[in-house]
Amino acid sequence: MAVSEHNVITRGATGTFGKQIVFRQRNGKTVMCKPPCKYPPKTATQVANQERFKRANNFAKAAVKDPERKAYYKSIAKPHQTAFNAAFQDAYNKPEVTVAINKGTVVIKTKGKHRIKEIKIITPSATGFAVFKNKRWEYPLKEKRFTVEVHDIAGNICTKQWQT
Repeated sequence: MAVSEHNVITRGATGTFGKQIVFRQRNGKTVMCKPPCKYPPKTATQVANQERFKRANNFAKAAVKDPERKAYYKSIAKPHQTAFNAAFQDAYNKPEVTVAINKGTVVIKTKGKHRIKEIKIITPSATGFAVFKNKRWEYPLKEKRFTVEVHDIAGNICTKQWQT
């Protein structure tokens, strides 16, 4: 990349010359460089990650506009981190869930500071919701096969299947 500062001919020039040189303006200077190359089409994983990023960004923008949610995210933010960054991180990452069975009760614990909206237990015969007790979520075990769906306030859904 070549920078042209005092050349009368190329000063302020932009565009392509002969399909070999591209003139651009950067910080008030004329820059000459190669033409950009075409990138291959995005993979399904890249598109999914872009959508996840976009959803997290939109959630964080909305969370900062609401004073109550902004105060919550400000309270869980790390040092030198804004409420927006904490909300974005909450929406971008799914909650980590551990499932255990203790004396005929399904015990669900979540890691991190995700605010859990609800935990749905789906069995072949019925669907129910876990109850928050003693810093953990509990649901009476009725069947040996079930699915746990954890929904947080950011719209993330974490699913775990269990069979005893």
